[in-house]
Amino acid sequence: NGLMKALLVNGTIDKGTEGPDYRYGYGWLNLLRSVKMLESQSYTTGQVSHQGTNNLSISVPANTAQLKVMLYWNDPAGSTLASQKLVHNLDQQVTNPSSNVVLPRILDPSPANVDKPFTTGVDNRNNMEQVVINNPGAGNYTISVKGTTVGQAPSQEYFIVYDIIPNSLTITNPIG
Repeated sequence: NGLMKALLVNGTIDKGTEGPDYRYGYGWLNLLRSVKMLESQSYTTGQVSHQGTNNLSISVPANTAQLKVMLYWNDPAGSTLASQKLVHNLDQQVTNPSSNVVLPRILDPSPANVDKPFTTGVDNRNNMEQVVINNPGAGNYTISVKGTTVGQAPSQEYFIVYDIIPNSLTITNPIG
């Protein structure tokens, strides 16, 4: 299920180089964070058409350490002969209360650059995009999903999950 995949990946604990990397991906699973997103209903699903845009507004409280927003869609199978493997290209951005736009973290897949850290920008390669904002200010944030290229169907289903991680400590062991 697409929602479960997005919840699991967005709940990871970053390992290795900050952000996504070719060694650890998004990091190690943290099922506690994933379950908290599910239980608090910190997700939505929608459909977006070619060149359409959908917005979701979320409220981020004060004393938040990190905001993680994941967009995922199950992309249709592409042609093995196509130079672009992504069939439907959706694009995500998050706008903070000061109207500054934050774009997803992306990696350069060229062999010479696989060890380099992420940059941020428009992702035209992947069907999973993550925006991370460290120490976000309190206020309303707008998550936007654009159907940049949706050609094989009238619309593409997508899932957005978001994790608002407070400045806190959670003791998970020993239990009891």
